[in-house]
Amino acid sequence: MVGLPFESQSDLENTVTFINRHTIQGLKIHSTYIIENTTLSELYRNKKYEPISLDYYLESLTYVLTHISPEVVIHRISGDAPKDLLIAPDWNLHKKWVINGIEKILKEKNLYQGMFFRSI
Repeated sequence: MVGLPFESQSDLENTVTFINRHTIQGLKIHSTYIIENTTLSELYRNKKYEPISLDYYLESLTYVLTHISPEVVIHRISGDAPKDLLIAPDWNLHKKWVINGIEKILKEKNLYQGMFFRSI
């Protein structure tokens, strides 16, 4: 998950490194979203958590894809929040925004899975 409370870029990089150090066959990636009746919804309502933007998620997703081993199968790049329980972010309801957005970034920048992967 990308965008957990208090997560830093370093945390994301460490997660990718951890995955690359282990025999992981498949990976499901998605953003953190806020749903009703959760601790995260309380943090959000108390202004102690701000959901990530679509642009931030796409940047993070680009990092993960380009740094993860090319041997890892990517099963998912977007999770589906229950529409009737979703509080934020609204863009989470538009899976095609994520798919089209990442395809555009990868194509325009000539990027691909594992291009910056370094065996550890």
